[in-house]
Amino acid sequence: MQIIARGGKALYGAPLGILMLEARFPRIPGDMGNAATWPFPVLYRVVKGATPERVVLNGAAGLLDDFLAAAAELVDQGAEAITTNCGFLSLFQAELAAHVRVPVATSSLIQVPWVQATLPPGKRVGVITVSGGRRRAARHAIRRHRGRPRVLPRADRWREAGYGRGSRCR
Repeated sequence: MQIIARGGKALYGAPLGILMLEARFPRIPGDMGNAATWPFPVLYRVVKGATPERVVLNGAAGLLDDFLAAAAELVDQGAEAITTNCGFLSLFQAELAAHVRVPVATSSLIQVPWVQATLPPGKRVGVITVSGGRRRAARHAIRRHRGRPRVLPRADRWREAGYGRGSRCR
């Protein structure tokens, strides 16, 4: 029996494509923007104009087409799954998943409904966001995936807002 290799991708061996915001800060090992974090090769695409400010503070307004194009480029290069480095991009989960022919996981926020289902009655998932002023956007993003978490203030302010040991966050 003769086996003939057949292809259809530009690259092989890099199964994960990561859509990155346009940001410059140290990406230490463990950060998804550092390729050494992964035990396998990954493909990256920085989405031009997708600054943290524009995505977090402005709800990624006007960037959907750019993210769709970048995701399609990663798939065309050989990515077999797509993720992003910003939880606020869960706003684009449905659109990205419909646009590319591979699994898409934009954010851990899409797991909130599943985690909620594992909790006892009367308990809720809590989410701490990088931007306390964007809690409404985080709630909206999660509700698109049928979750109802408590979105807490920014991590550096959650204790002063009354969350912590012995508080209402249980």
